[in-house]
Amino acid sequence: MKNILMKIALVIVLLMCAAALASCGNSDDPYAPPAGMVSATDNKADFCLYVPDEWQIDYTTAAAGAYYSASDPSSVSVLAWDLDYTDTTVEEWWETNVNEVGIVFDEINVESEENITLSDVYGKKYVYTASLGDFQYKIMQAACIKGSSVYLFTYTAVPENYDLHTEDVAAMLEHFIIK
Repeated sequence: MKNILMKIALVIVLLMCAAALASCGNSDDPYAPPAGMVSATDNKADFCLYVPDEWQIDYTTAAAGAYYSASDPSSVSVLAWDLDYTDTTVEEWWETNVNEVGIVFDEINVESEENITLSDVYGKKYVYTASLGDFQYKIMQAACIKGSSVYLFTYTAVPENYDLHTEDVAAMLEHFIIK
């Protein structure tokens, strides 16, 4: 009798584990984070930024963002805001953005520019280096305009750490959602 009860208990535990595993990834929430990622966005935002779960969510700024670690502060952030002119193209917006970046950073050198899609919206991705005092940075910015809003994803790292996180950053861009 004791043996039968043990077998029944084992079957129940196995069925519960199987049900739990089967429910993973089958969420009805269209904004649930992909497997291995967590949300770095407030629910009130009109976009979703997901970062790998080993990244640290940064709650210290108004932007949605995260950084890799205390010893490697490579970071990502997303800002969204309304444009003054709704007929602005992302290329026109970039000219304004690069001028504003030039107010903060010195020696801006754009290394690459390419067309991308963010959440099914046409955008541009720029990679550049810049300095701030004695510090050098490599920065990737991806931007798109939807309606009257611009969405700006920024990845910043010191040049020697930049390539360490490009796969993670590509996954973040792939899963970025504009609601």
